[in-house]
Amino acid sequence: MITVPQTEYKKQLSTMRSWLDGKEFHLALKAFEFAQEFHNGIRKDGISPEFSHQMFIANYAMSILPGLMFKEETLSAIFLHDICEDYSVTFDEIDNNFGKSIGSAVRLLTKKLPGEIIDPTEKEERMFRYYQNLSSNPIASITKGLDRAHNILTMNTAGWTIDKQKEYLVEALNCALPMLKKARRTFTEQRLAYENVKSLIIIQAQHIKFTLEIMKQLEDRIEPTSDSIKM
Repeated sequence: MITVPQTEYKKQLSTMRSWLDGKEFHLALKAFEFAQEFHNGIRKDGISPEFSHQMFIANYAMSILPGLMFKEETLSAIFLHDICEDYSVTFDEIDNNFGKSIGSAVRLLTKKLPGEIIDPTEKEERMFRYYQNLSSNPIASITKGLDRAHNILTMNTAGWTIDKQKEYLVEALNCALPMLKKARRTFTEQRLAYENVKSLIIIQAQHIKFTLEIMKQLEDRIEPTSDSIKM
C-alpha cells in the first residue's frame, strides 16, 4: 500500500521511537522528534501524513543499516532532509542542534530555500551541481537515493500530470543513479548499500515507466475529438 492511514502511521512512530531508544541513537531520536514538529501536514495523496515520507525512507535505511558508514547520522539526515527546504529552519539551527556532519548533509540535500527564485536558464546547471555535490557525501548520497526512490513510488498518487511524473522518472535514472554510482566508487565501505538503493530505484522505475505508458495510451484513447462531440 502506498498511502499510509493514520492508524498505521501511529504504529510506525511508536516502533521507531522504541527502536532508536533501544539502539541508543539519541541524536537520531532528537532529529526524529524535531522534524515531526514541522512535518505535521498531509501528503498530496490526501491521506498519508506528511512525515510518512521520512518514515518510509528511515524504515528502508534500517534494513541496510549494517552497510552504512554513519548509521545514526544517516538516519538523522533522513528525518531532517526536507526541513530547511520546506520550512524556515536555518542551516545554523541544524548545525547547532545536530552537529556539522549532519548539517553538511542537510545543506547538500536542500535544493532551494523557501521563497528562493531559480532562474529557469540555470535549472539544468544547478541540477548537475546538486547531484555532483551529493555524490561527495556518504550520508547525503544514500539519503537522496532513498528519497528519490520513494518519490517515484508515490508520485502517481500526488495528482501530478503524466509529463511531470516522466520528468521525475528521468531525473531518477539520469541524475540519481549516476550520483549513486560515483558515490559508490568513493565510499567503498558502503558499496553494498549503494547497490541496494540502486536496485530499488531501477525496479520501481521499470514499474512506473510501464504504468505511465499505459496511462498515456488510455489518455490518448479517451481524448475527445470533434467527431465525438455531440450538441
